[in-house]
Parts: sequence; C-alpha cells; structure tokens
Amino acid sequence: MTTEALQHLLREVWGYPDFRPGQAEIVLHCAQGKDGIALLPTGGGKSLCYQVPGLAREACTLVISPLISLMEDQVADLQARGIPALSLAGDIDAKAWDQVMDRAIGGAYSFLYLSPERALSARFMARIAYLPLGLLAIDEAHCISQWGHDFRPSYTSLGRLREQLRDIPCLAVTASATPEVLADIQSLLLLDDARVFRQSFARPNVQIRIHPTSQREHTLLQLLRPKDGKQIIYTRSRSQTVHWAKRLQEQGILAGAYHAGMTAEDRSAQQSAWMGDGLTTMVATNAFGMGIDQAHVRQVFHLDIPDSPESYYQEIGRAGRDGEMAEAHFLLDSRVQSTFEKRLKEESVSWEDLSWVYNQLGSLGQIAVGDGFQVRQSIDMDGLALRWNKPRRWIALALQSLEREGIFRLNEGWKDQARIQLLLHGEALVRAAESLPGHGHVAYALARMEPGARSEFTAFSPKALAHRVDMPIPALYASLNALTHAGILHWEHQESNTQITWLMARAAEGYLPISRKKIQDLRTSKGHRANAMLRLLHGPGCRMRHILDYFGEKDYPECGCCDRCTQSQSRGRMALLAHILTLLQEKSSSARELKFALPDAPQDIDTALREGIQRHLWERSTHGIYQIV
Repeated sequence: MTTEALQHLLREVWGYPDFRPGQAEIVLHCAQGKDGIALLPTGGGKSLCYQVPGLAREACTLVISPLISLMEDQVADLQARGIPALSLAGDIDAKAWDQVMDRAIGGAYSFLYLSPERALSARFMARIAYLPLGLLAIDEAHCISQWGHDFRPSYTSLGRLREQLRDIPCLAVTASATPEVLADIQSLLLLDDARVFRQSFARPNVQIRIHPTSQREHTLLQLLRPKDGKQIIYTRSRSQTVHWAKRLQEQGILAGAYHAGMTAEDRSAQQSAWMGDGLTTMVATNAFGMGIDQAHVRQVFHLDIPDSPESYYQEIGRAGRDGEMAEAHFLLDSRVQSTFEKRLKEESVSWEDLSWVYNQLGSLGQIAVGDGFQVRQSIDMDGLALRWNKPRRWIALALQSLEREGIFRLNEGWKDQARIQLLLHGEALVRAAESLPGHGHVAYALARMEPGARSEFTAFSPKALAHRVDMPIPALYASLNALTHAGILHWEHQESNTQITWLMARAAEGYLPISRKKIQDLRTSKGHRANAMLRLLHGPGCRMRHILDYFGEKDYPECGCCDRCTQSQSRGRMALLAHILTLLQEKSSSARELKFALPDAPQDIDTALREGIQRHLWERSTHGIYQIV
C-alpha cells in the first residue's frame, strides 16, 4: 500500500484533494497493518485516520466510541458515500442482533461502530473471533485514563478486547491527552510498542480573548456577530441555556438552547436547525458539540469556567475548523469565579466520604456484611440528596468513584418511571380542564402526547411533558396532583434515578477496598486541572501557550493572536514609536539612519514610520528625511 494509492482513495470516496498535514503518515502506517496512537488537535480530521486505512484494508473496521451521536453521524456519512457501515449503539433485540452479527461475519459491513459496553458484552465477545476484521479503531481514547477529564470506567476494560484481537492492527485517537493520559493509553490498550503520532495541539487561527466584565449580557451582545457564521455559547446550567437563548431571541438573534435534560427528539431538532439555516447561535451545556462536524463556527463563548483545560480546549476547538480565523471569548465576572471555586470544594470527594456513602448505601439496601455480591439496588438520587443533605452532584461523583474502583456497576439510564390514565375525554375533558386555571393545559398536552392513555394506563416521561408545557418538574407534579383530585386523570409515579449492582460482598464498616493514596492522588489531579484552568484565565503571557504547556508542549512560540499577545505587541509598537520620536527630536533622519540607530527594534521600522505619519507624530520630506511635525 502506497501513499499515492491512499490519496487516490481519499479523492475518489471522500472528494478531498489531499490529506491534511500529518494525516497521510498515520493513514499509511495503519494501512500497512501497524499499531498507532494519534494525538491530533481538535478539528484535525481524526476519523479519516482510521476510515481511509480501514477501507483500504478491504475488511471490516471495528470502531469503538462513547458518543452515540458521533457514531450515527459517521455511519450516515459513510453510507451516503456508498460504504456499508452500521452502528450498534441503540436498542436491539436478540433476534435482530443475531441477524446483524451473521451479516457482519459474512462480510456485509466495512465499518461496525460500537460503544465500549456493547463491545465488551458476552454475546459480542463470543462472536468476535469470526468477524473478518482488518482494523480496530478506538476513538476518544483519553476516556481510558482516570487522570483525564472524561474518564469512563468501561474504557479500562478494552484491554480485554485488544487481547482477543492482538493480530488486528489498532489505532487509538484523541484530541486531548496529557503525558499521564498518554501513558495510560499505551499501557491499558496494550500499545506500549505502538508508534505515537503527535501533532501540536496549537490552534493558531483561534483568537482567545478574556473579558473581565460585570455586565455579561451587554458584553455578549457587543461581541456576538450572528451574521458571520455560527456561534456556540457554553454555560454549565441547563436553566441558563434557556435563559440566554430567550434573551438573544428578544434581540432578534436566531438562538436555540441545548442541554442533556431535553428529549432526544428536541436535541436532534435543535442540532439540525443549527447545522442548517434555522439557528445561528446555540446556547448549550457541554453536552453539545462532540462529534459535530460544522466547519463555519466563527465564535465560541464561555459564560462559566470549565473544569479543566482539556474541556476548554475541546470546546474552543469547535471554532475555525475551516482554517479561517475564529474567536474564543470568555466573559468573566467575580461571581463566575467564586461559583467555580465553591463547586470545586463541594465536589471534592475524599476516601472518608466514599467509605461513608458505601456504608450508607449498604444500610439502605439492608445488605449485611459479607453479603451483596451481584445484588441490584435502586437509588433515588433526589431522595438521597434530601436525606443526606448533600448536593446531588456530590452524590453522583461519589457513585462514579466507587464504580471506577470496581465496587459498584452503575446503570446510567436514569429515568423517571410514570404511568397515567385519562378518566375524562372529549367535551367532558375540556369542561373539567377549563375549571382548573393553570392546570388544564397539562391535561391537553397529555391527551396529545399519549393518546393510548384514554383507555388504559400508559407510561410517559415527566421530563418530556415538563419540557413540552414549559414547567419545572415540581410545578408539573403539583398540576398532575390537582388534575387527579379533580377526577380528570389518575397517575402513578416511581422515580428510579439509577441502579447499582454490587460487584463484591459488602465489607465491614470502616474498611473500604480502595487505596487511600489513590483517592488522594485523584483529588490532587483534579485540583491540578482546576488550577491550570485558573492560570489560563489569570496567568501572564500567551493564552495558547498555557494550554500547550498543560499538554506537555513546552517550546511552542507565542500564538501572536490572543489578547495577551496583541497587548504585548501593542506595547512593543508604542515603545518603538516613542524611541523613534526621541531620535527625531534630536535630529531629523532617514529611514536608513534610524534602522542603524535601532538594530534591535522589535518591529519593522518601515511599518512604525508609516504609523507615525498617520498619527501625525512626524512627517517625511520629499528627500526621504523624517522630521518632527
């Protein structure tokens, strides 16, 4: 396999004239059947690095990704190019699974996309030896490291998959890996001998600007340019996405909100509108952006401080993917920083905290010491927050930490389980609903959403209903109770936020089978990431160099376009103008004489001389002599 043959494939199938810098070397390496690790900047074209060699090897490429939206988008793109590809990300029954696997074993697919959980399932592992695989690609490989910003426990078990596929070349790709994370990728994915392809994470076309301000809305409206490409505005709060989207809409801006609490249908509709002409500006939590291929994002705004430089880098990396100049603005006020510091304190989980949560859950589940192996226990997260007087987020972090250490397995499909039956219909429903101002519209919405509820109990999602009628969950529950008391409907609600499966028998109180040092090291690592984020915001020097230094790039020059660099350039230019002015006050001189007098001038003398004329500091005679005005 030659580079020329791969370039021909790229042109014929994808329509690109040539590879981006660094891609060709990775593609050729994988096409020749060798293991690799690719560290590429955001927008660096990671997917082509495994798609092109995967197609060239004329076998099935197995792609592991944690992002359902990314898998679905890539499969749709491949299918549109005439390449047989399939995502096994959604629900699929046993019969359909067997049919898909039979076709895959028969060579029906060039690309098969799976989540790590599904790839490690017993029924997939039982048939993997029969798949005609030519390449294993592990996307978002940084998720394997507990030292990273986006650790996912399921990734740590992918070594078992690699063990089964040692004869198949593997490419691990990521756009955010510190040296510690890279070491974990090499070790846990059995890629110690793999070649590491490392491109600079620098984004020279993204101008980072930090704006200290007490009037964020005013500053945002001044900076926002909705007629110039697309914009993303990031905030941590779901309610704030809705608030800011409405404020922008009031200014005539085509803005939408996006967060994980929305239904999948609503998220998809918002994303499609933003990808097309329906929306120019998306106000979103960090749930938005992963795997989205939008080349014309001109501005990214942050209204809150991300937890780490990795998160910040990934989010600003969605700007300027077409190579044109783009802007990353940070609107920073004192409240934002105090909230960030408070959140860090609240979300810090110690070994003692984990031991306490572990024993509390054991007591709640009535699990005796020595018992509990493979026991499933349902948990009401909001109920625990009230019972323990702890933030819900703190409890979630504790559970995730216990899962990471192999104590529990979490079922991440947190759902509200509710059933409803409408007792009145037609005109009777209308009359009864009108007698309850403020509640009737809920009954109407239910009748439209769940027509089956007119004859029998029907399951429904309280979250979806709350979003449709634009009510907070507590207010919705109050309305449903009022409608029940009025005899209009009957509803039952059982919230099961999550479920844990105990993976080992319960230990005695005071003993937790987790290393104290490891938990302390993880807390220290989290604090390191937070401090690095604050240094980026407040430290001296080039903003991009702060990011690159964090990722282990120590010798990268200043970017020349962030607010710190342009301020430095401005100061240097003004100093040069002042120096020239002093020399001309002593003696009128030619440009050549001034250059001789200023051999170490930091900027071009000719440019400074033209600027001085524009500022009316001096003038130039017909003989080329500069003199004070």
